[in-house]
Amino acid sequence: MCAHISDLLREIEELYRETPRHIDGGILGSMTTWPHEVGVVAFNRFIHVNGNDPALFPVVRECEEKLVSEVGSLYSAKYGLHTSGGTESNILAILAAIRNTSSRVVVAPSTVHKSIDKACILMNCKLVKIPTHPLKPVDKGVLEEKVREYKPSIIVITAGTTETGVVDPVEEVAEIAEKHGVYLHVDGAYGGLLIPFLRRHGLINVDLRIGNGVSSISVDMHKNGASPIPSSLLFFQDRDLLDNVCFDMDYMPSGKSCGLLGTRPGGAVVAAYYTWRAIGLRGYEENALRMMNHAKYLFEELSEIPGVEVYPYTLPIIVFKSLKYGDSLFNILWSRGLYLYKAPSLKALRVVIMPHHSRLHIDRLLKTLRDLHSG
Repeated sequence: MCAHISDLLREIEELYRETPRHIDGGILGSMTTWPHEVGVVAFNRFIHVNGNDPALFPVVRECEEKLVSEVGSLYSAKYGLHTSGGTESNILAILAAIRNTSSRVVVAPSTVHKSIDKACILMNCKLVKIPTHPLKPVDKGVLEEKVREYKPSIIVITAGTTETGVVDPVEEVAEIAEKHGVYLHVDGAYGGLLIPFLRRHGLINVDLRIGNGVSSISVDMHKNGASPIPSSLLFFQDRDLLDNVCFDMDYMPSGKSCGLLGTRPGGAVVAAYYTWRAIGLRGYEENALRMMNHAKYLFEELSEIPGVEVYPYTLPIIVFKSLKYGDSLFNILWSRGLYLYKAPSLKALRVVIMPHHSRLHIDRLLKTLRDLHSG
């Protein structure tokens, strides 16, 4: 027998109440955020739409084109596509680089996202990792040595590493890539919607742009873009690179499919575009500045707690460790509804400041840490 609808709805609500919510302030280590209300409405209204069928659902094509054009203007990019997230974007960037080349070598710092490892496994590429301290950008001199030695098809660097938020030297590595004729992909999943605004205020000295050695940039809309999951953008230097991640689909009305997914949530594309419009450039700039202010406050307050070691930061990701509790602090905080993530290479914890965070959320964490380290 089928379950009664009212019973199922009640069960769903019970599960929802038991599930952590970003707006409650306990989710402090995730790179996801509470989606903007306009994006939620758009996602729900177009929940039936297959993003892989722009002929039947032209709203998908229209919103994707506007997203690429408008968000892409931050990076001087004209070509790109909407993807399911940073992992798909990174995999596609490597595919675009190797599809018409004989080389299957990828050079990257050891601090790159694990999706690069995944991509190399999927496409049988050799991944050459440059040992890089988690609190420092990749050494451009060592990187160039590896480029000369291995003659890679692609270099991957990061504009906001997952573990500590470090930004690799984009312009310097771009010069190396251009000099040696190597494709350069910049993973800006976290930092992409922060760096252009922080640069305007002199808080970071990185010019994140397509061209002059940079072949592609990925930017996640479901991170600092505050769009419903799943949502990322991948920008390319030219149309030929975009064509490298598209495939013939003769049974589809459009005749082709771009990206890894077949059927995909069209609502995510529409939601990303309307979230972008709802927040606007000024709103994203205010978000970036507020997040950096929160990070500065958290860093300074953690520095005053005896028995806590806090590390320097570049973007609003604060990494610290407890000299008193060590690794056990992770479970202690989770048991109290404070969901931080680990920074494994430093044997520490990280707080990722996101658009939904307020000073109250940060103060709750600080109070708990002070209480734990008192006496």
